[in-house]
Amino acid sequence: MRISPGAILLAVATILGAAVFARADAVKPPDVSTVVLSLSPRTVRWATVHKHPEPADHDLYYHVEVIEKERASPPWQFKRLAAHVVVTADALDRSRVRPKAKTYFYKDIEFRIAYRAWRAQPLMQQEAGVCRTTILECVDAADNMRP
Repeated sequence: MRISPGAILLAVATILGAAVFARADAVKPPDVSTVVLSLSPRTVRWATVHKHPEPADHDLYYHVEVIEKERASPPWQFKRLAAHVVVTADALDRSRVRPKAKTYFYKDIEFRIAYRAWRAQPLMQQEAGVCRTTILECVDAADNMRP
């Protein structure tokens, strides 16, 4: 049985193509979006939405981190106002301001740690911490509760 050069080339392309597709999936960017919360000539605040509602997982909320940045400062100079806020869809929508602003995506290590801690809580505690007004109101309320 003789194998044609075209068949060999097709087999190699198929193998290499599968490797290329697998690599592309591995470096796929995270499924995140941003919601601008406030905008002034000096400062922009936004929420980075990391997790969307997952009814199959009994998680009906959005999970966000809240960032503040001086507009004229370089991208690496920012303040994380909250590593993790659990928010309803209505509260997320009420939090959004319509003007657009430049936002950045920062490493989400703090978010992941806080999200895991929230998931480890009993359901009653999880529900008690859900933001139902606006994100900035919830962040301000949490700041006022700290000693």
